[in-house]
Amino acid sequence: MGDHLAPALLGVLALFLVSAGIEDARTREIANWKTAAIALLAPAWWWAVGIDPWPGVAIQLGAAAVVFAAFVGAFALGQMGGGDVKLIGALALWLPFQPLVSTLVWMTLIGGALTAVMIADGWVRARAAPPRPRAGGLVAAALLVTAIAVMALPGSGAWLLARPVLWLLALAATLCGVAAILIGGIRAAKRRGIAPETPYGVAIAVAALLAMREPIINQFS
Repeated sequence: MGDHLAPALLGVLALFLVSAGIEDARTREIANWKTAAIALLAPAWWWAVGIDPWPGVAIQLGAAAVVFAAFVGAFALGQMGGGDVKLIGALALWLPFQPLVSTLVWMTLIGGALTAVMIADGWVRARAAPPRPRAGGLVAAALLVTAIAVMALPGSGAWLLARPVLWLLALAATLCGVAAILIGGIRAAKRRGIAPETPYGVAIAVAALLAMREPIINQFS
């Protein structure tokens, strides 16, 4: 039964993600019942893919708690909405380590692109000149471009994955670079009276669907 249930559950998850993304794009809100449904379906997913209560389920709960806590910090800084944070926390209950990391990376990049577009649109509408880049922003941008270039080199992916500590450091540097640039841009925009509300639910949904392109069922075995 689990062989048929797991793909069905993934299909339901995809539908909830698409619905949440559309709702966030339209209203900048995500209904709590959608997030709750994703979280409450996670135990059925664990059973369907054969995750043992220990340590499998414990690892999933721990990873979800860490992800949720990390993004609560983003919410406290005013960089994400509460619905976005709850959605990514519920989604983390489903994903093993590699798809979860892939989702977070894609979410950061897609969310960053959306934020940049919205800030640029706000400046155009306000007919205000964008601020000049500061030294800190230039350094962050240079580090980000360098990190992405290094990871894009042929063979670098396998080389980094063989060294988990270096891979995590490179990943952290990339995400921190994106976050630093975005926070700087958002603060500069707010000083000009521009307050973009990025629909991160769209970024989360698209990122998760991209991560789900690869079969994730076998990664639990």
